[in-house]
Amino acid sequence: MSQTKSIQRSLKLIKEYGWLYWITEKWNHYTKRREDLYNFCDILCLEGKRTIAIQACGSDYQAHVIKIMENEYVIPWLEAGNELQVWSFRQYLKKRGGKAKEWRVNKTDVFSVKGELYFEDPEEL
Repeated sequence: MSQTKSIQRSLKLIKEYGWLYWITEKWNHYTKRREDLYNFCDILCLEGKRTIAIQACGSDYQAHVIKIMENEYVIPWLEAGNELQVWSFRQYLKKRGGKAKEWRVNKTDVFSVKGELYFEDPEEL
């Protein structure tokens, strides 16, 4: 799945939640690549007093987790009181034995404890 579709699916959920948001992933014309805010944030959300960075992805969830673990900006972001979530989208059958499929999101929270990163197990909604 393309990154753009993951972002569009994320925006649909964010709008349902009523959060304020800004897409921080941009196309760099010179390098011909997409670039995220701090190299880990596709969408920045405000919900009450919470600031949430969302990394949206499809089936390449593990690659995004590795990217976050290697990123020097993640721990300062989290220690400043902000949040980071990885939203991965997959298709599932609506009914067992059926053919109709639906998209579902797994949300993983990223935490920092004493300079170490921890990932909460994805919770399927």
